[in-house]
Amino acid sequence: MILSLICRLLIYFCLDGSPWRKLRTFFEEMKEMGVKPDVCSYNCLIDVYCKGREVEKAYRVIERMRDEDVSPDVITYTSVIGGLGLVGQPDKARDVLKEMKEFGCYPDAAAYNAAIRNYCIAKRLGDAYGLMDEMLSKGLSPNATTYNLFFRVFYWSNDLRSAWDLYQRAMDTGCLPNTQSCMFLIRLFRRQEKVEMAMQLWKDMVDKGFGSYILVSDVLFDLLCDMGKLVEAEKCFLEMIEKGHKPSNVSFRRIKVLMELANKQESLQNLSQKMTIFEPSIQSS
Repeated sequence: MILSLICRLLIYFCLDGSPWRKLRTFFEEMKEMGVKPDVCSYNCLIDVYCKGREVEKAYRVIERMRDEDVSPDVITYTSVIGGLGLVGQPDKARDVLKEMKEFGCYPDAAAYNAAIRNYCIAKRLGDAYGLMDEMLSKGLSPNATTYNLFFRVFYWSNDLRSAWDLYQRAMDTGCLPNTQSCMFLIRLFRRQEKVEMAMQLWKDMVDKGFGSYILVSDVLFDLLCDMGKLVEAEKCFLEMIEKGHKPSNVSFRRIKVLMELANKQESLQNLSQKMTIFEPSIQSS
C-alpha cells in the first residue's frame, strides 16, 4: 500500500507544477487510509523539491518529519546537500554534513560525493579535495563516482597533469575508474596527443578489466592512427579481440588504410581474419 502511495506522489510531481498543494492532498489521503507517512515517503518529496531548487520547502518537510517523530536519514540529507549546490550554496551544503551528525545520522560516501560535486561545480577544487581527505579520515573510501567528479572538471579545464595525478592516485588505492572517467581521460589524452598515457590507460583496462573497450578504443585508435602509431594500434586491436570485443568498423578501416600504405599485408590479413570471428553475431542480429 505504501509503495503505491509513493508512486502516486511521484506521478503528482511529474504532472503538476504545484507539488506543495498535491502534498496536502496526498497526506490527507494517507491519514484517511490510516497510513502514516514514513521516511521513504518524505524522501521522495524532499528529493523533488531539492532537484527543483526549492530547498526552503524541503527544509519545511524536514521540520514536519521531526514534528511527527520521523527521523531524517542519510538519503534525506544527501538530497538537501544536492539541492543547496543547485542554488549556489556549497558551503551551507558542507555544513549539513556536520549538522546531520548532531541528529545521530552520519554521512556516507554518497553524501560526501554530493558535497564534493557542489564544490567541483563551483570550481573550488581545494575545498573538494579537502572533503575527499575528510572522507578518508572518517574511514570512508572515495569511490569511482568521487573520482569522476574531478575527472570531469579536469577534462573541461584541459588540466592534463591534475587528471593524470588523480588517475594514478585512484589506481594506487585500488579504485578502478568507471566508464565515464575513462572517456574523460582518453579524450583528454587524444586532445593533447599523449600516446604513452593513453596506452597506459588501455593497459590498465585490459589487465584489470574496467571501463568500456568499445567506447575507449574508438578514441584510442583515432589518436594512434593520427600519430602514425601503427604497431601500437595493431597491438590494442588484437588485445580487444582477445577479450571478446569487436572493434568498430570505422576503427578497422582506419587501421586498414595505414597498413596498406605501410605495405603490411600480412598484418592486415591477420586482422581481417580475426574480425571474421564476429560475423555470425552480426548476421544473427
